[in-house]
Amino acid sequence: MSTGTADAAETRISEPPSNLKEFLSYMGPAWVFTASQIGGGEVLSVPLGGAYLGMEGIWLIPLITFTKIFGQYYLVRYGVMTGDTFLDALYERSWALKWIFYYVFLGGLIYAIGLSGHLGETAGAFNSLFPAISNTGWMLITVAAGLLVVGMRSYGLIEKLATSLLWIFLVLIAFVSLSTMNVWAPNLASGLVPSMPGRVDGLGVGGMAFVLTMFGWIGAGFGPTVSYVWFAKDKVMGMFEPLDNGVEIDKYDLTDEEVDHLKGWGDIVLWQNLLSSAILAVFSFFMWTAAAATLHTQGIQPSGFTVIPEMAAIFTTQYGQWSATLFLLTTVAALFSTLIGPMYGMSRLWEDAFALHGLFDKYDITRDTVFRLTIVLFAVIPLSLNLFIEAPLILFALSGALFAPAIGLMYLAVMYMSFDIDIDSLSPTRKWAVGLAIFAGVVMIVSGLWEARGSLETIQTLLGL
Repeated sequence: MSTGTADAAETRISEPPSNLKEFLSYMGPAWVFTASQIGGGEVLSVPLGGAYLGMEGIWLIPLITFTKIFGQYYLVRYGVMTGDTFLDALYERSWALKWIFYYVFLGGLIYAIGLSGHLGETAGAFNSLFPAISNTGWMLITVAAGLLVVGMRSYGLIEKLATSLLWIFLVLIAFVSLSTMNVWAPNLASGLVPSMPGRVDGLGVGGMAFVLTMFGWIGAGFGPTVSYVWFAKDKVMGMFEPLDNGVEIDKYDLTDEEVDHLKGWGDIVLWQNLLSSAILAVFSFFMWTAAAATLHTQGIQPSGFTVIPEMAAIFTTQYGQWSATLFLLTTVAALFSTLIGPMYGMSRLWEDAFALHGLFDKYDITRDTVFRLTIVLFAVIPLSLNLFIEAPLILFALSGALFAPAIGLMYLAVMYMSFDIDIDSLSPTRKWAVGLAIFAGVVMIVSGLWEARGSLETIQTLLGL
């Protein structure tokens, strides 16, 4: 029960959506999150699985997507229940947890290194569509477009653009995959039966190592995971609403009605994440089957960033240039959404982190200025690395090696803090969801450490060490 004394007539926290139309109007953070994560590991690792294994191992897609999402759910739920992002909460804790704050904060730089791989993929896909412009030219155009969009500091614009891109590449990849259905459909049933996958030389792993690698690459990655919290904050959900309105509010002053509203918002976050998982699973399924029907049947075993152009070449040969164009447009939409969503979210994270350290109180500098300087930094790092090092696989592997276990640490930390909320009715109550979140956190740490080990080996191999 609440001990609140606030006037019940002035409810400071709105009632959560009560029908499908209202619910969909608040799906924006989940759309941006889903669009942001699809263009990362899914575009690279999922087709490699289909190329090497055919339909074998496709059972991993629903397992991973509907497991990892619960850690993400509690990260967002914590903010909606308390009005503090998990980063704010970590900063106020003892050093037993506070160090994760700085790990996540510095992770922005590491994530920017990883974005170099996504930027290279995006430019390569554009170049395949319009070869008159070089890869370097497309990188510059992509970065300029990203800075223009994110620099407007408009969550509404990010939401509309990411949502549009999400549905564009979902429709396109569904069309591409279903056009090859006669090839992969006969083996679908056997592929959904759990079995130990064979070796995928394109990733340098097989068996349980491949399973752990997929846990690390499919689903919520570091950038989208962290950014989703700020998407929900800027959408003004739950306890973020009174704070956005400038209303002083304390969790001990909540009325019973406001507590019920917060619990309802927690349910909305759960359904957001479940729908996001379903979309991610569908997209990954179509990417896997498209690769299985083209590359696998031709005996082509691509490596790393060659998978997209090789798939496009097969589509051109078997179905005509139109199918390759559709596939490349799908890839471009997915990859660009991966760049703009996390760039916005990570810049908001850095902005809030500087605020916690009193930057805006001590110096004559605005939040807008810091936000825009940060997005420039996050754009310049991947662009410079691509232009001067020209080794996207090394950069992608380096990013994974330096920051692989972070997501699992965030999952477990926020679970601990969620049960530390003093109002029992706002603490997690779904034991099955808690169990899945903890499982996801542990597996992400294990798979992250495994990925870090594999990334270091990849770097040594590529450098000839």
